[in-house]
Amino acid sequence: AAQEGAYVPKYLLSYPGSVVYTLKQPVQWGTTDWLKTAGVLGVGVGLYFVEQDLQEWVQEHRYQGLDHGSRVVERFGNFRILLPAAALTALGGYLFDDAQTVDTGMLSLKSMLLSGATTFTLQLITQREIPQAGEGHGFNLGKDFSWKWDSFPSGHSTMAWSVAPILARQYAEQKWVAPMVYTLASLTSLSRVYENKHWATDVFAGAVIGYLGAQVTLNSTPRFGVGVSENEGLCFVWRF
Repeated sequence: AAQEGAYVPKYLLSYPGSVVYTLKQPVQWGTTDWLKTAGVLGVGVGLYFVEQDLQEWVQEHRYQGLDHGSRVVERFGNFRILLPAAALTALGGYLFDDAQTVDTGMLSLKSMLLSGATTFTLQLITQREIPQAGEGHGFNLGKDFSWKWDSFPSGHSTMAWSVAPILARQYAEQKWVAPMVYTLASLTSLSRVYENKHWATDVFAGAVIGYLGAQVTLNSTPRFGVGVSENEGLCFVWRF
């Protein structure tokens, strides 16, 4: 009980701790880490140059069956659903004395909040309009500010990808979990392009932010009911 009581302050303090931890990581990166970063940026730049043609092609090839499926998977990236679900998961685990379930809920909650805050900040800075606006895929940096110019990155993609790695790690012994959650995250991202709500670079950036947010959370957050060593080794990894 004493250990569980100490968990709450440690968990709350891990939020700013994770931010500091993340900011320090580039200093410790090696050549491989920088090459991976360059590769991710390269994919993003490549998508930027083809996304308008891709958007037109997708909209020309829509049909009713995919319309329904897209609306279903979209929910897996809806923060109004995911945040309460994570909180209820943690609460249910606590009530039924299941430490792993508590852990899963709290890790998911933190990953979504940190990743979501990053995405929201970038949306305010980049000021990009959604494809439906018909104003092209450029960014409105330095122009008039609008709360509606929030296309980059995709919030749905961020949310889906901030939870998938948590579930995959927490239930790694269940071999079907990782393929399922990563498939759902991928479909959620694709649905935003299909629904003409985001450009390809929006969902790609959201996926990267969410995935890395989950990795940071997993590597810098105390676990419920488990003693955490202050000397615990942490590493910033890009797992693909």
